[in-house]
Amino acid sequence: MTDITLKTPVEMRNVQLKVYDNTDNSILIDTQVASLTSYDIKLPSTKLNRLYRIEVTTQGSSQVFDPTKSEYQNISGVYHAFITPSSISNKTQLISPSSEAIYQRAVIRSGQLPNETIIPTRIEQLHVDLASQDVYRSLLNAFKDTNIPSLSPASTLTILNLLKYSTTKPSTYVDSYLCFGYLQYWSSIHNTNSPYQDLTQSLATDLKDGYLDGKKLIGDKTSFTPIFTSAPDNIDPAKNTLLDIAANQKVTRDYFATNLRAATFKLADLQDQSHLDPIGYDLLDKKQYSGIIPAGNTSEFFRIDGAGDYRRAVGFSGITATCNGSAYPCKQGLTSINISDPKLPATDYLVGHYEDSTTGCQLNFRANGQIELIKGSQSYRSALSADSTDKLLQTDAASYSYLLNSSSSEPNNSTQQYNFIQLHIKANKIVSAQAGLDSRKAPDVLQTTQLEYSFS
Repeated sequence: MTDITLKTPVEMRNVQLKVYDNTDNSILIDTQVASLTSYDIKLPSTKLNRLYRIEVTTQGSSQVFDPTKSEYQNISGVYHAFITPSSISNKTQLISPSSEAIYQRAVIRSGQLPNETIIPTRIEQLHVDLASQDVYRSLLNAFKDTNIPSLSPASTLTILNLLKYSTTKPSTYVDSYLCFGYLQYWSSIHNTNSPYQDLTQSLATDLKDGYLDGKKLIGDKTSFTPIFTSAPDNIDPAKNTLLDIAANQKVTRDYFATNLRAATFKLADLQDQSHLDPIGYDLLDKKQYSGIIPAGNTSEFFRIDGAGDYRRAVGFSGITATCNGSAYPCKQGLTSINISDPKLPATDYLVGHYEDSTTGCQLNFRANGQIELIKGSQSYRSALSADSTDKLLQTDAASYSYLLNSSSSEPNNSTQQYNFIQLHIKANKIVSAQAGLDSRKAPDVLQTTQLEYSFS
């Protein structure tokens, strides 16, 4: 057996701890824990290449330590983390606001949506790895360093001074204040009874789309209090470059960086760090609270670390070529957001659940490329799998209007027509959807329509 230590950044009392083999959902550990800050478990040494899922479930008597007020507060909910092969080699796994956000983002990347019952076994290592990149880049690696202290009345932030971390482990000193700076930030702007719980839920809901942008995924009915006002969308495909997107997100990025820095310093001042540890205080002053903008522009990557919405606008620009006789300029070979190709149009903005309450029609656009159009017993499915029939047609560049076609690569019915799902998009929003048949690979209007509906 292999030893792994589970840690929480703040003490949790009277909780249920479960560890699952995520491959088959079998339970390895199921135990009550009176005080959870650090807990040692054992995993089978022959199965260390697997994905394991941690669940911490609260009870009526559960509490969490709030270091900003030095008191215990009630807490409710289920808190998650994944043990990956890399965390096994590190021997430690944090159960934190970041790990919960990674779990929720991995759910989305696995093709599931917020309106559905989660099936954890659909989550694979790739989804967790990509979700971890999304979350840590957004939160500036908060709660990634497993050496940060677990705070309780018996172990406060002053332990960093006692252990001389500002000189022996300077990155951990800075990371510790950054992590708990988020909690201080939340407490400063939201006067809630359980800031740790509320911060965790807010970040997890916000980051389902992969970005700290103050927005929910389309169709997510989760109650949501954002940490700041929502960031602007990127709607112009002609500005799908790093510097253009960074410029559009500058106000959000700078606002959050300024306030996170202020909260981190407020926490440090409450611990009298300018006098007790001037070296550490200087480290906090030199810390960057948002990503650095490169001098050169690129259309190969688009993200700056920190807050903001860095999704590319749906569409393309400067292209007049058609595909397979299409009536409009066209790009083909669309695929899921889990396969990032900057040469292809992005579909990140489209992911979500759409519903027309009047007609009962539903549309699911999943991160794994699956698309479903449903009404009652009628159900039509397709997938963006880089086929020659998976295309985006530019119907009107000025209004950012596009037509997304998805079908199998070959006709699969007796009439030798393709089964299409067709989405009409304007400025990143799906405004209508159709399912139907067409003998052409790049139709603009389907020859036979089987189901259609519009969104208000």
